[in-house]
Amino acid sequence: MPHTQIETLLTQQGFTEYCWMNPNEIVVAQWVRMKCTFGCPDYGLGACPPNTPSVEDCRAFFNEYSHGLIIKMRKEIGPDNDFKQAEWSELMTTRLLELERMVFRKGFVKAFLLNHTCCNSCKKCSRNRIDCHDKRRAKPSPEAMAVDVFQTVKNAGMQINEISDKMTEITRFAFLLVE
Repeated sequence: MPHTQIETLLTQQGFTEYCWMNPNEIVVAQWVRMKCTFGCPDYGLGACPPNTPSVEDCRAFFNEYSHGLIIKMRKEIGPDNDFKQAEWSELMTTRLLELERMVFRKGFVKAFLLNHTCCNSCKKCSRNRIDCHDKRRAKPSPEAMAVDVFQTVKNAGMQINEISDKMTEITRFAFLLVE
């Protein structure tokens, strides 16, 4: 696996914090799906449950890959909390989708992105994959694919900040599967 080739693409897109991992070690859990179903305001959007595979199908999907990247993105939040999360999130999504496209064009035809956030590309979501207005940008988040992000990131040896009331930084993780 030519890690250097893909790492060069990561750098070109401005991603400096990442680690390689075996997708078979992604922690897939039913409780994550339940939190999406009961508690997430994005439930039902085009790239979120119930528009995603079953938990067992997600696990089987990850087992089809032998290489993956966890990409860490951070953004500091100022003391007046004037951070515009939607704009930052859109920028990160654009860069991640471009990375996926570049990796694909290097011959890794199974490249697949799990975006760092739920899809929010369209102002009015069709709420299903069939009628999705922007299928190319509508990628599932790791949580939409039942990934226990906290445990998977910790198992891979990356640091993950615990959630607190006084956040000074937003940290998000995307996964790029490569074969």
